[in-house]
Amino acid sequence: MLLVMAACGRTDDENHGNNGGGPAGGSAGSSGGAAGGKAGFGGSAPGGASGKGGSTTDGGASGEGNAGNAGGSAGSDAGAGGTGSDFVPLGESSWDTTLALRVTKQDPTGSVHCTATSFTLHFSPAGSNLKVIGGRDGSVLKGELLRGTQSSPSYSVTDALPVPTRGDCNLNGIDITELTLQASDETGDGVADGIAGSGKARGNFILGDQGFTAELSFTLQGVPDSTKPSLLAPSNPHPLDGTRLRTTEPVALSSSVTLTPSGAGGASEPLTGYTATDGAFGTFSSPRILPFGSTWKLSATGGDLANLPFDSAALPSLAVLADPGVFAEDGFEGTPAVTLTGNANIVTSVGTLPAITGSKSLFVPSGSSATLHLARPIGANSVHFTGRVLTTVSGATVGGPDVEAGVIGGSLRVRPTQALPSTPTTSTNDSKWLYAGPAQEITLPLTESGTDVAIRVTSLGCMGICPPAGAFLIDDLRVE
Repeated sequence: MLLVMAACGRTDDENHGNNGGGPAGGSAGSSGGAAGGKAGFGGSAPGGASGKGGSTTDGGASGEGNAGNAGGSAGSDAGAGGTGSDFVPLGESSWDTTLALRVTKQDPTGSVHCTATSFTLHFSPAGSNLKVIGGRDGSVLKGELLRGTQSSPSYSVTDALPVPTRGDCNLNGIDITELTLQASDETGDGVADGIAGSGKARGNFILGDQGFTAELSFTLQGVPDSTKPSLLAPSNPHPLDGTRLRTTEPVALSSSVTLTPSGAGGASEPLTGYTATDGAFGTFSSPRILPFGSTWKLSATGGDLANLPFDSAALPSLAVLADPGVFAEDGFEGTPAVTLTGNANIVTSVGTLPAITGSKSLFVPSGSSATLHLARPIGANSVHFTGRVLTTVSGATVGGPDVEAGVIGGSLRVRPTQALPSTPTTSTNDSKWLYAGPAQEITLPLTESGTDVAIRVTSLGCMGICPPAGAFLIDDLRVE
């Protein structure tokens, strides 16, 4: 379609004949000559050679009038229907953009599914070229378009232009490598009111620990951005994750976002935009460790690159992970107040390996986590616990657990000051976790003031080429 538009997109002053391509959607076979669409070609002699009508986009269905002094006999169908358009240069503008994609080639081991992606594009003139900022859902991607030398304005890429993956794409990234883009002016006011193009792209995806590339072709359509930006909030974020909100599209650097606690009391928390060097913000964040179970209202000023303000009615609220309750610091002997995910559990043994202290310990295998809330006595400055690493293979080096703690209301996360032995050799006689390392005391220093501490124990999973799976046994957890 784009090639037809390029061929047919000349304005009236380029139809040099007396009766060449007439007004958009003109009738065929009139005495004045064959009337193609506005974007059609006429001849230089009266009546012209077979005048071509506009494309299906710009001048109706293409057709040809017969050659002759009067532009063809009555009834010939040159350029039936349509309104026609001119191609115009692009200025400062924002566009709601969709790529219709087709996979043309991929690695035999890959399985790429991708038919569409959508995002916002913002253009800013840079000489005769265009600076580009694109993005969606927290991503901000930059590039440049090069204007061609032909009289009908057209834009291409020299360096690959990254665009977000969205829709049904299972790709990690898409880079436009070839592009022909034009802007149309349907209203005739000299300002672009649509963009269209086509080209080729490279899709990137990962299987296991290997990266692969797929070749894509696409058509591009864009309409002026008329959608107000909003924010995307995570569901039940962990206090130790801090706050990270994504924008639905890139927003201006003058924008700001603030958290305000719901209910009485508490101070508002301004968030920091990331990052000014991108020319726009895609995320707003804060390292503040928010209280368990707290809820927050979002407010925002500014707006997107089309000067549309934030959609205040669509701003979500933020609800932090529910409080597991204050841990009793009795080991894990009673009914512990703890939030568990995956296969984490309170156990009496692992095979024939007993609990570290007393009759119960906390067990956190790969891909699982445990979250605890501890009260901090006056003068206490560190978290202590005893831990053991377990693995499936004797003598193998395994990744240690990720243990972090932070004072609620603070912004620092602290981790163990010493590593656990990572080559377990003690047999457990368990069917899976065959070997355990020695028990070791672990310390996490607390340097910020505050009366409550959040702790998360995670035994991370792995993709690709991974070391043997690991697990973690923990006991004697306390703040001193």
